[in-house]
Amino acid sequence: MARKLRTRGEPLPDATRDRILAAALEVFAERGFAGATTREIAARADANLGLLQYHFGGKERLWREAVGRTFGALDAALAQVVPARLERREQLAGIIRACVRFVAANPHFVRLMNDECKRDGARMRWLVDRHGRRLYETAGAVLEHGRRRGFLPDLPAPHAYYLFIGAAGMIFSQAPECRRLTGTDPTTSPDAIEAHADALIRLFVRPSSASA
Repeated sequence: MARKLRTRGEPLPDATRDRILAAALEVFAERGFAGATTREIAARADANLGLLQYHFGGKERLWREAVGRTFGALDAALAQVVPARLERREQLAGIIRACVRFVAANPHFVRLMNDECKRDGARMRWLVDRHGRRLYETAGAVLEHGRRRGFLPDLPAPHAYYLFIGAAGMIFSQAPECRRLTGTDPTTSPDAIEAHADALIRLFVRPSSASA
């Protein structure tokens, strides 16, 4: 039996909206924007296709809302760990660990960003102007403060930023390859996630003796 469409003006329940946007992110990451269809997204979300079209309109708005939802979750995660002033190495380690846990939980987001941001197109520009620039500025402030305190290596901001996001996310965005190479799925193994965070902390955070 076909699902009953919601009446005009009736809001979409948060749980249904979240399920649709999560499914959209997966499909856009797997198929690319051009290859993704609202029909496949509806099927993945176990939702009526008409529901998507009514509440989200075309594919472009659905893509933007799926991306915006994930950036909102990232902003919330960082707000819990980024201090007003970076005073201790433990604070920096906590930021790194939160970032690793986030990308481990959202590998489709990393794949979508990798795919869209390699091309100079309208979606890349929207990503940068709407979300990416704010993230870069936040990361830049943390990196600069950490560098001045001697917590981080003395690296130019753009290089430090891309070294970190690449090191943090690649193992999770390429989880199928990692499974085949190592026999471990880094997105589902808590031990692997924490081990990756530990590795990045050792790689990026200088020990106290190094800052003397």
